[in-house]
Amino acid sequence: MKQFFTSQFTLSIAMVIVAGYIGSVLVSPVGADDAIQAPKLGPASSLTLENESAEAVVVQVTEKRLAWGDSPQKRVYSAGYVHIGKALSELLQGDSFIEENQVLQDELQEMQQSLLEAFQSVQERIKDLTPEDSEFEAISKEGQGLLKQREMLIQQANAAKATLGAEQVERAYRELVDAINVVADRLEIDMVHRFIPTDDPFEIQPGPGAFQAAMLQIRLRSVLRYPEDLDITSDVLEELGIE
Repeated sequence: MKQFFTSQFTLSIAMVIVAGYIGSVLVSPVGADDAIQAPKLGPASSLTLENESAEAVVVQVTEKRLAWGDSPQKRVYSAGYVHIGKALSELLQGDSFIEENQVLQDELQEMQQSLLEAFQSVQERIKDLTPEDSEFEAISKEGQGLLKQREMLIQQANAAKATLGAEQVERAYRELVDAINVVADRLEIDMVHRFIPTDDPFEIQPGPGAFQAAMLQIRLRSVLRYPEDLDITSDVLEELGIE
């Protein structure tokens, strides 16, 4: 019994000493040069969190990312946003793209001029003839053939322009993505989303399709609210050399 009381007394003294030390820390005045710091936890390899039902989640660092499971989908990834409209427009105005468009335009213009000269020749040969003349029918068929060639040329020209435009857009897109990857690596950003800033005005032409165009603008603006610091558009434009 004596030993029991001795142990209790020793424990009480220890608790008083600890309480007094904690109290002195809490009430001690902070000097002008002292910084108030929050208590630190860790370092720790993992943290187990439980709810009232004792269901636990283990939080840890996996590949420099906060994770709560083994699969990549159970990790916290950093994100950024880029307004790609201006970048693509500027890239498509580059010298190489303009030169390609001009080469195609010159080729189509040459073909059109050749047809025009042939058609003018037909008009010159038939202008003094009558349907009763032996040459009239043959020259008339030649003119009709030239008109069909002109229609085919227009279709081919439209297809060629559309194909070149699609190829150029893809090349500009690839160049933009390369720049985004460089910036994302530099800023340690995992995912980059394309977006249209909510403050940008709708570009709508008056007419019957104005309402549908406005609805399209809304559908394209998938991000309604975002921290402005997540917008890395200016960094990407700088990487591309676009002001």
